[in-house]
Amino acid sequence: MDSKKTENLYSDEISLLSNKELEDYIRLNLRKISVHRRKFEIPVIGIAGAEGKTTTKRMLSAILRGDDNILETPPNCSTTSGVTSTLLKLNESHKYAILELGIVNPKQFELAVEVAEPNIAVITNIGEAHLATLGDKYLIADAKIELIRTLPEDGFAVLNIDDDLVSALGAHSPTPYIIKFGLNQNAHFFASKIEYLGPDGIVFYVNDFYRFHLPIYSTTSIYNALTAISVARVLGVEFEDIQKGLQERFSLIGNRGNLIRKKRLNILDYSYDATVNAVTKACESLSQFKKFSEKLVLVIGDMSNPGPDVENAHLKMGYYIAALPIDIVITVGKDARNIASGIERLNIKNKKTVLSCPDKPALNTLLKEAVGEGDTVLVIGSKALELEESVQFLADQYSD
Repeated sequence: MDSKKTENLYSDEISLLSNKELEDYIRLNLRKISVHRRKFEIPVIGIAGAEGKTTTKRMLSAILRGDDNILETPPNCSTTSGVTSTLLKLNESHKYAILELGIVNPKQFELAVEVAEPNIAVITNIGEAHLATLGDKYLIADAKIELIRTLPEDGFAVLNIDDDLVSALGAHSPTPYIIKFGLNQNAHFFASKIEYLGPDGIVFYVNDFYRFHLPIYSTTSIYNALTAISVARVLGVEFEDIQKGLQERFSLIGNRGNLIRKKRLNILDYSYDATVNAVTKACESLSQFKKFSEKLVLVIGDMSNPGPDVENAHLKMGYYIAALPIDIVITVGKDARNIASGIERLNIKNKKTVLSCPDKPALNTLLKEAVGEGDTVLVIGSKALELEESVQFLADQYSD
């Protein structure tokens, strides 16, 4: 076998989905990586879920970060190879490994968990983001069971109590150490006294006592914070240090719900991608800016992975958006035109202005006409649309 080819297999894509004639070689590589992983008796945190994995990992890293002693998978880690190539970097300097398991294929997910052997398993939520591949939420839940049932007896399962399917996964855990988080006050770590401050972020209390003020703009991000807080407490971090880490070192990654704040305009940048879950999360963020804005403007493109019935998924999203306090909606792309149709069907009293455009040059023209000083604009769409360019266009138009 060509040495360069085998080297690429080892470092790039290690998966049993490869050519059958290479299966023995791949299994050998996986065993080698497993042996390397077992040399290190450190907390290995595996984070899975439909949404929020990268934000949760970023929050946990902000809490734990004292130096460069944390090993992390790259953002949006979506293949077995992303996990295995990260594990190969483990060395004596690392105190923690945080692995994002954004893997859709059940077999690849199983392989990643098998090799990584997480001793802290985290599941943020189970939603519709991957329906096009896995079929429905129950199949997604079934795929995530592997992360829970392979925990060691002294491991920890950290689960979202407010997501019924996630919460129920605790029944499959071999460890009695099941930690739950959410807004439900029966959780070990719950959020209360939530204040949405628009461009100034969100204030909430954990367990009615510990106050957090973070640069986040959606309820989903509160769940991400609760997840990171739960894991940090499992690791023995004191609440005062958790507060300091999150409030002083955390920021949202670009294009994933961060706020670009200009003197005359607020831009919520969700241009990285637009799954069903991401769109609902983003629109909730925009709605929280109502009392802080002259107008709310939503720029929404085609959604990614909407499921087998693309037209109906976009139409239903239009129904959802129609009920929100958004003043102007601009759709971009052929599929997103169905979002406009859904809004128009329920927009009986013409409370919203709904505009559609075929491409980004046309969008920029509409933005000049529709957006004014004091507005808040949300930009979200599938990766293929590259709407981050429109975000930059807006930012340049309202540069200080």
